[in-house]
Amino acid sequence: MNRQQAELINQHAEKLIYSANHILYVANNSGDDELKFRVQHALALVVNEVDFKILEPLYKSFPDLRPDQLKSECFTSSLI
Repeated sequence: MNRQQAELINQHAEKLIYSANHILYVANNSGDDELKFRVQHALALVVNEVDFKILEPLYKSFPDLRPDQLKSECFTSSLI
């Protein structure tokens, strides 16, 4: 993966996570416990996969792309 590809993947992954947060907000405030559970479960799986399978390897290759708020030691240690 080259730098340009990494930047595009990072941008789109951030948009995906931002959108997932909005979906979660709607479900959590719906008053429907079944919907809330299904959405929380599905989004947890998706965001986890995006984070560990896409973003962490990307940040390992291009550390400067990691958002500042994620640069704490607990996020930079290798989990893969």
